[in-house]
Order: sequence, then structure tokens, then C-alpha cells
Amino acid sequence: YLQPLGVPHARGTAAMARGELLRLRALLRSGFRVYCVAALAHALGRFLRSCLAARRQRWLLRDVPSIKCPSHRFFGHLPDLITNLKRLHHWREETVRGLPVAKFLGPCWSADACGLFVKDPIVIRHFLKDAFDKYSKFSPERDFVVRYMNQFLGNGIFTAMHGEGASDKGEHWQRERKTASMIFSRKNFKTGMHEIFIAKAKRLSCLLNAGETTDMQLHFFNFTMDSIMKILFGVTSDQLGGEDNTYAKNYDIAHRCFFEFGASNLGVYEAVRFLPWPFGGSGGLAVQAMQWFSPVYQEFRKSLRALDTESFRLIEACRADPKLAERADLLALFVQSEDEQKLTTKGLRDTVLNFIIAGRDTTACLLSWMFYILATHPDLQRRITEEVDQTQPGGAEPTFDSLKPEKVPLLHALLYETLRLYPPVPFDGKECYAADVLPDGTHVPVGTAMIFLPYAMGRDPDVWPDPEVVRLERWIPFSAPAQHEFPVFQAGPRYCLGAEMAVFEAKVAAAIILQDWTFTLAPGEAEKIHYAATLTMSVCNSKEQDSHNLWLIPEPRRNLSDSWHVTDPPSSVRS
Repeated sequence: YLQPLGVPHARGTAAMARGELLRLRALLRSGFRVYCVAALAHALGRFLRSCLAARRQRWLLRDVPSIKCPSHRFFGHLPDLITNLKRLHHWREETVRGLPVAKFLGPCWSADACGLFVKDPIVIRHFLKDAFDKYSKFSPERDFVVRYMNQFLGNGIFTAMHGEGASDKGEHWQRERKTASMIFSRKNFKTGMHEIFIAKAKRLSCLLNAGETTDMQLHFFNFTMDSIMKILFGVTSDQLGGEDNTYAKNYDIAHRCFFEFGASNLGVYEAVRFLPWPFGGSGGLAVQAMQWFSPVYQEFRKSLRALDTESFRLIEACRADPKLAERADLLALFVQSEDEQKLTTKGLRDTVLNFIIAGRDTTACLLSWMFYILATHPDLQRRITEEVDQTQPGGAEPTFDSLKPEKVPLLHALLYETLRLYPPVPFDGKECYAADVLPDGTHVPVGTAMIFLPYAMGRDPDVWPDPEVVRLERWIPFSAPAQHEFPVFQAGPRYCLGAEMAVFEAKVAAAIILQDWTFTLAPGEAEKIHYAATLTMSVCNSKEQDSHNLWLIPEPRRNLSDSWHVTDPPSSVRS
């Protein structure tokens, strides 16, 4: 008789549960409808605002000629850029030929994708110097590639913002630059840096074998890495000699991967940027899904973790050094001032990585292209080796004075001719953060990208007759070009602090090596030579940019057993 008593109660409970479930489903359906309407209105609003901003920007820039390439009705010049990513610098040089300033148009709904390509030195001086505070680094919210560059390099001197674009008006950048400037003195060039460059260049030369094909670019990247590890971080390194170079390898992988992932997904980002929360935007689920399923991005993150681990190790070792107060390397200077500057371990990590790209990659790229030119111009190589023999007789160690332009005009001219044809940073730019007017009267709206093009400027036939020809006489007698006319080291307040060090280091290395060796390009390599798709323009031996070697064959110029080329080089060379 108990069963009838429980049945009505169970049935009532089930009915209540079903009712609650139905009400919950109705509530979810209503919520989803509200979300869809709100999301659609939000996305449409953002899209319309962006369209209006793009329309206004194009109207203000209406008198500026467009770059010379096909333009899509809706996507502008973006499809042609993506098609030419593997020959990006050639493409830019071709599209601005004969145009001092030209506009690049992105999708018609995106004001962020519109900018100016600039070769005019007057305009370059204006936005890099005269109107310095109105133009700063690109914000990661605006530029998809910059977002990943900032994940790579953080907020160091290379990426820190200044002026109107910076929340602190550039105080952080100014502090970084002031501290870093203490190491780049003429006294340091003539003493500590000179000794390090000499020792590392001799170490490199010791590793070459007569007639044996060798990757000189790898040697140059190891040479500059060993040098800056000592100069910037006070660490003795022998990557030239085969010491573990996991740090350098991961640095190069991260460098290539961030640029490849960011540049190759520009079109996809433009398509998803207006999606509603939580799907749209640079940090939305759509972009996160792109990252998750991209092998390139996963490789990038893996390399970043390795870089972080090694950077933190360097920082903690520096902090724990009982002789920290006596050290004069760059990391020690920053650690000594970290309380004053309120630097964190992450901030010091950013400093480390920023100075590696500034002090290692640029000089290694310069040396690689220098020796490519030497190997492919035998008469020029003969003239320069004769000059080295005359100015550094008997294998004498080159000094700051013996490498002055008037002492080695041919070597110095080769260096600058290399910078003209193969600038280590082939393009750079700023974003406009306050409405401006260029010297020619052009109105520049907020958000406009200003891209200056050292690669295209160095190949401008109106400035450099027969620009593709290597002609040392362009630089003899040497007269230093104005920064804005030859912006390979930037210009204005952000001019490269290490420019003089890079030139000196490259000439020391070249003089030491050319005392004993001449070079030819390995058979079959000439038609492969290209440049990398990275911030700095290293050598590729693949048009697909998937191989990064400079295969040269060294031949001895004298009996190396009579020089310091011995089986076991002295400790000063090994250090």
C-alpha cells in the first residue's frame, strides 16, 4: 500500500524538473538572441566606424599618388603584397620607383591598413626628427605583425614607444637609451671592444680550412653573438668553436616564425577582426584558434620559452655576481639601476633580447653581404686585400686609427656600398599619433603608417646612377651621408646607438679575415641567393626563403703556419 503514496510525489517532482528545464532553455534562447542582435550591432558599428575612418583617411591622402601595382576594389593593394611576400623588398622598390612618397591602400574598411611609403629625405627627416613626438612605434592593437614582434622582444629599447604614442610620453624609452649610451663610448671602442673583436675575428679565421666549402653567414652570426655576449652581458662564449648555441638557434627560430606567422595571416586577421566578443579582435577566440592550429606559431612559442629560460639565467647570474659593482657590461649597468628604473626580471629580459637583435643580427647581416660581394667580385676583392696588406703590414692587428676611412678607403667604401645595396634593416616605420602636415602640405591623419625604405632608396637611379652596380668610388673620398638621406641606422633621436660600433666591428672582422683568406662563391649558389623574410635582412640561398646559408670557399693567401693560425690558438683568441 506504500506505492500509491510515492507515485504522485515522484510525478510532481519530474514535472517540476521538466518545467525548470524548459524555462532554462527558453532563457538561453532569449539570451542567445539578445547576444546575436547585440553582437551584430556591435560588429556592424565597428565596421561602419572603420569604413568612415578609412574613407576620411583616403580623402586626406587623395593627392598622394598610389604605389604602382594592381589594386583590388575592396582589398586595395593587400592581395598583391601577399602574393609578393617572398620578394617583399623587390616589390616595394618596384612599386615606388620614381615616387618620392606613395600611398599603400589596404582593405576599404580598414583605416589601419593605409599608409605611406617614403623615399623623400625631407619627409623622412620630418617624421623621424622634426615632428618626432607625433610619430612612434606601431601599436600591437593596430598592426598584426607588431603584436607578435612584441611577444618576441617585449618592451625594450627597440620596441618601446615615445611621444604621443606612449602612455608615459616616452620616459621608459629615454631611460633605456640613457643607460645603454654609457657603454657606446669612443674609449670603449679603443679598449675593451677592440680586444674582443680582434680575439673573436682571429678565432673565426682559425676555423677556416683551405678549399673547404663553409657557411660564412653562420660564422658571422656566431662571431657577433660571441662578441656581444661579452660586451653586453659579460659572458664568455665560444659558439664559433662549437659551444652549445641553443640560445642563438632559438632566437633565430623565434625571429623567423613571428614574422612568417604575422605576415602570412594578415588577410585572415582582416576578416576576423570585426567579429564580436569573444571571437573577434587581436586576442579573440578566432585568433587564438589560428595560433593553436599553426605549427609555425607553436614553434615560435617553444622557442620563446627557451629564450626566457636562458635570459632569466643570465639575469640571475648577474644579480648574484659579487663583483657586480665592478662590471661595465650593458646588463650589469641595467641591473645596477633596476631599482631606480623600477625594472622587473621581465623588463631586463626584454632588454637582453632587444640588444641581441640590435648588436648581433644587424652586424652579422652586414658582414654576410659584404663577403658575398667580395666573393662575386674578384677584382674588387684583390684591390681590398692589397689595401689591407698595406695598412696592416705583416698581419698587424687593426686598430681604431688604422681603420679610419682615410686609411682604408676601399674597405670603408665596400662597407657603405653593402649598406646601400643590402641594408640590415631594409624597411622601418612609424605610426602617426597626432594629426600632422608634411612639408609638401599633405595632411596626415592619425593612424597613418609612415614606412621609410632604405632598400628602395639605395637602388634609386635618380640618386645612385647604375644602382645595381657595386661601385666603391661612390664613397671615395668619404663624406658621411645625412642620416635622413641614408637612414640605414635610422635618423633623429632614435638614431642607432651602436652604429659606430657596428661599422668598427665589421671592419675589424673583415681586415683580420682578409689578411689570410680570399673567397669564391660555391658552385651553383649564385642563382639561389636571396634575402630572408625577417626584421633584419640576412642571406638566403633559396628563393623560397627556407634555407639560410652563405656557402663560400676560402683560399689561403699566405703560409698560415707562420701566423697565429695554429692548431691550438692562444687563450686570447679562444676567450
